[in-house]
Amino acid sequence: MAKHPKNSNTLRMLLVVGAIVIVGGVLFAWSRVLFPVMAAFLIAYITHPLASFFERHRLPRIFAFLCVLLILLALAVLNFLVFLPAIVHEFMNFGEKIPQWREVGEKYLGSLLADLEKRYPAAYALLRDRATQWVQENFPTIAQRLVGWVLGLLGSVVGLASGLMSLVLMLVITAYLTIDFHQFIDSLRRLVPRPVLPAIEKVAFDVNRVLRDFLVGQLLVAMALGAMYSVGLVLARTPLALVIGPLAGLLSLVPYLGFAFGFGVAILLTLLENKGLWHLLGVVLTFGIAQTVEGWFLTPRLLGKRVGLHPVWILVALLLGGELFGLPGMIVAVPVAASLRVVLLHALKAYRESAVYLGTGDSAPK
Repeated sequence: MAKHPKNSNTLRMLLVVGAIVIVGGVLFAWSRVLFPVMAAFLIAYITHPLASFFERHRLPRIFAFLCVLLILLALAVLNFLVFLPAIVHEFMNFGEKIPQWREVGEKYLGSLLADLEKRYPAAYALLRDRATQWVQENFPTIAQRLVGWVLGLLGSVVGLASGLMSLVLMLVITAYLTIDFHQFIDSLRRLVPRPVLPAIEKVAFDVNRVLRDFLVGQLLVAMALGAMYSVGLVLARTPLALVIGPLAGLLSLVPYLGFAFGFGVAILLTLLENKGLWHLLGVVLTFGIAQTVEGWFLTPRLLGKRVGLHPVWILVALLLGGELFGLPGMIVAVPVAASLRVVLLHALKAYRESAVYLGTGDSAPK
């Protein structure tokens, strides 16, 4: 019986594509040198539809990059003129309330220690002696860490300069990639063996669709969550509401991280503010309503089911990405996992159509 080289080659090439996706995600999360390049490619990838629109209307593709850059600058100016004064005001109120919170904490802790000393004098004395001994033994280490922290702050100036250089480099690379995006993709396309090119193009099309839906949808979901968090926390009179809300929304780009950070910090600051139960209930309702809207309306409408990852696999991907590469690994974990899912589904389909699975050809048992 005839062989099926097409199916075997398709399966082999799909596995190669899967390996490329994994290596690309690892390099993005691990290498600081490649981070501006990969970030620039990501921005150019997101800008490509707008650049193609300009190109169809006989306008330079660079206009798309300039439009995105102008939008980012406009948002920065808007934040500087509108939100920054409110944020500074929030931090000033926060600083003024620190002595009050310290007084409340010392009062609560003092009464708790006095009650412990009265009820369990022997255990309290032992605990006090152990705590004093621990401080005496570890004070040099603590002081050394404080000195290292101060030196790290001084060295952050160099880090800021390096970050600005990386930002400029990223913008320059983004501009070039936006202009030559077609040439870059065509160069990659010419490297693919001709017999398996249709299969690779089908996989690339599906991966592109999943990534596009995920990036755009997740960004819109994060913006909506940030707005809901901010409004709810302002109404609940939570300290630093205009800081916690947008930051929690931004961190929502990593699933579950924004909710965990925002809810924990908001509850803690509300407790330190020593307000009534209604304010705590306001924080709980804010995050509860936001998560309900996100789960039942935003995610199904904006993301749909095209990403197709079970929550368990999302958690596994986040844990692996965070354990191996820290925060950058958590950021790329879900899109990389979604891309791998597409590749593996195509590989599984090719395997089920292959001679090995069907038992035909030379591999069939005699």
